[in-house]
Amino acid sequence: MPTIQILYNDLCQLLRKEIPLEDLKEYILLIKGEVERVIPIEQESEIIDYELSVEITSDRPDMLSTEGLARALKGFLEIELGPPSYTIKETNITVKVDESVSSIRPYIACAIIRGIEMSDPLIRQIMQLQEKLHTTHCRNRRKGSIGIHDLDNVEPPFTYYAEDPDKIKFIPLGETKEMTGREILQKHPKGIEYGKIIEKYDKYPLLVDKNNEVLSLPPIINGIITQVTEKTKNLFIDVTGTDWRIVTTTLNIVASNIAERTGSIESVKIIYPDREIRTPDFKSTEMTVEINYVNKILGIDLTPDQMIKCLKKARLDACIVNNDKVKVQIPPYRVDFLHPIDIVEDIAVGYGFNKLEPELPPTITVGKELTETKITRKIRDLMIGLGFQEIFYYVMSSEDIQVRKMRLKNINLVKIANPVSKEYSVMRHSLIPGLLNIISKNAHVELPHKIFEVGDVIVFDESSETKTRNNTNLAALISDYSISYEDIQAVLYSVLRNLKVKFKVEPTLHPSFIEGRTAKILVNNKELGIVGEIHPEVLESFKIENPVAAFEINIQELTKQTLF
Repeated sequence: MPTIQILYNDLCQLLRKEIPLEDLKEYILLIKGEVERVIPIEQESEIIDYELSVEITSDRPDMLSTEGLARALKGFLEIELGPPSYTIKETNITVKVDESVSSIRPYIACAIIRGIEMSDPLIRQIMQLQEKLHTTHCRNRRKGSIGIHDLDNVEPPFTYYAEDPDKIKFIPLGETKEMTGREILQKHPKGIEYGKIIEKYDKYPLLVDKNNEVLSLPPIINGIITQVTEKTKNLFIDVTGTDWRIVTTTLNIVASNIAERTGSIESVKIIYPDREIRTPDFKSTEMTVEINYVNKILGIDLTPDQMIKCLKKARLDACIVNNDKVKVQIPPYRVDFLHPIDIVEDIAVGYGFNKLEPELPPTITVGKELTETKITRKIRDLMIGLGFQEIFYYVMSSEDIQVRKMRLKNINLVKIANPVSKEYSVMRHSLIPGLLNIISKNAHVELPHKIFEVGDVIVFDESSETKTRNNTNLAALISDYSISYEDIQAVLYSVLRNLKVKFKVEPTLHPSFIEGRTAKILVNNKELGIVGEIHPEVLESFKIENPVAAFEINIQELTKQTLF
């Protein structure tokens, strides 16, 4: 979950109330946050403030700054009840969207905040909010990116279009000389980090003013001309992206959070080739929930009026419908409402999680460990006793490691729809590739390498609701100057015999193993795993210099096939 840094005095100032630090920590916990660390700030040996590291639940991006956290606390502490009121004044400022960005980064939404009393805490919180939203809600800038500019340094109207990267020329933030768009992607730290988002296109998106001064090269970097300083009085905010919902909700969060502290919000007319709209749009959304459903979930008996009071403490508005339902109005900066259960959660927040009484379940049951859990614990003890070191590796992997380097073809892997990177684009179907990758990164460690892992692999299963199934496997390998099939077979035999498993091995062929030095593991004539010497081409692909022998076996199937 994202963690933000806030100042205790600044938060109390926004709350218009000084709250003891220990009480504040408890209140933050009750609104779905947690104070992880408190660092005293001293001046001349006297504590003048505290810096708090606060972990915020990932479904509340509106609380990723002091202003958003203060807004939520005001409701919980009944300093202010119900949704905050934001007035948006219309302006004649426009942003023209050119057709050229439609296939690159088609959406833009903007807002203006005037009359800002800029301060160091506000600048820090704006930068932090921008960074945290980029990482979480905006999916590392792929679905949305935020530009915050000093409005007084540019002249409207603005134009959002795509330009040849070699024709783009401006001084980006953090630099002192002019750079082209291509140079920014190759040399600027932000270009190196996020350039892959737009580098495949022939043209890059660009936001400029009336005089062709560059505000930003989305989603990479702003121009230095609009840098925000303590002298800034008026802000121009743009959010561009590929997902309209992410773009608009991100703008709503940024604009409303800043306006919690200072300034007034003004709208901007966005002129698309086929339509005109005004942003930000601060219309609330509605959701209805049944009163009986709320009480059943929470295990309490709240009246409709009590529910409405709880919702107002959560900074929502509500009214009774037909005495059996409550209609809730959700402010525009709240993006976490997908189902009526989300309303129930906010009622619980307003009521107070600490007031909910724990109850024993109505059925009498006796809990015990699963057989599989007992077996895996025993296996871990056996492997450690045999001199192996346990490894915990990622369940997410890449086709390169799971397939290509293992000399496999036509493997049906479970793939990630929107992977962050190629390194984590599929779910692993075997543990051995991960173990090989580990020893390839630890060639400097003294031999022999003896490692094992007990972990999940994910395979397709048409009979499952999700069409996939998690299997718990055991895999182990040995790497040394000289190693053979017999070395790893002895380990396998020792483990299975200690588990009192009746098994046998039969020669088999596998692309990842050496022919004639490989066997399949059979229990009750069902194949549960493989053991053998790793093929030299596999070792070469992982850049492993010494021979490796390994085995892998399905613990779940082993449990089913054996009477433990």
